[in-house]
Amino acid sequence: MRIIIPDRLWIANALQVRDIRAVLNTGTTAIVDLAMEEKPIAYPRDIVYLRIPLIDGEGNDPAVLETAINALANLIKAKRPVTVACSAGMSRSPGIVAAALASIEGLLLKETLLRVAEMGPCDLSPGLLSDLSQLRPELANIHAVPNLVVVRSQDLDRLCRFYELLGLSFILERHGKGPEHFSTTIDDFVMEIYPARSADQVNSSTGLGFRCQDVGGLVEQLRTQDALIVREPESMPWGLQAIVRDPDGRSIILTQST
Repeated sequence: MRIIIPDRLWIANALQVRDIRAVLNTGTTAIVDLAMEEKPIAYPRDIVYLRIPLIDGEGNDPAVLETAINALANLIKAKRPVTVACSAGMSRSPGIVAAALASIEGLLLKETLLRVAEMGPCDLSPGLLSDLSQLRPELANIHAVPNLVVVRSQDLDRLCRFYELLGLSFILERHGKGPEHFSTTIDDFVMEIYPARSADQVNSSTGLGFRCQDVGGLVEQLRTQDALIVREPESMPWGLQAIVRDPDGRSIILTQST
């Protein structure tokens, strides 16, 4: 277990938090258990045990994420000795601890993350960081969130067919007197494909990134459709990643969280 605030706040992994005697010997009176994939732990009845299962990546329910941050912040403010745990004690626990401290102290998330990281190993999932930043943009100092990308092509149908292989679904739209174009919406993010009047309007240097569940399977599917595979799936610190090119030559980065 690593100490974040002496006598008041600790981070533990799944093995450490199951050593009930060792945890209670620290003076802990409350547990915040964030590991979705671990079984609940039977602590003594006088110990506050909050199991708030989180995904170690993107896609967390905002209400659940908010509950985890607020519950921990309230325990810290009440000076209740609390241990926060997840599977490895390196991503969800540091992330929620940092978010709670940032909320209490009026600091930016990156400032409290650095402080937590100084106390021991920290490998916050990019997806979870994104969820936290979107939930509490004031903590991330975010004043604007990207919600639209527009690409142009001289062959809209061919480009749409490529992106449909990634799972996107397009509709034909027209705004006022503007040109007909294809549009898809993913959560709050919109991607539009507009006709290019000339090859000069097709910016092949643009790169787009997509998260996917099975990058290997998707690459094989794209290969059967003669897509150019620039980089085969490769393990990166943030997950399994491959790069392909769309029909207009743009780099498409496919990432699978691990």
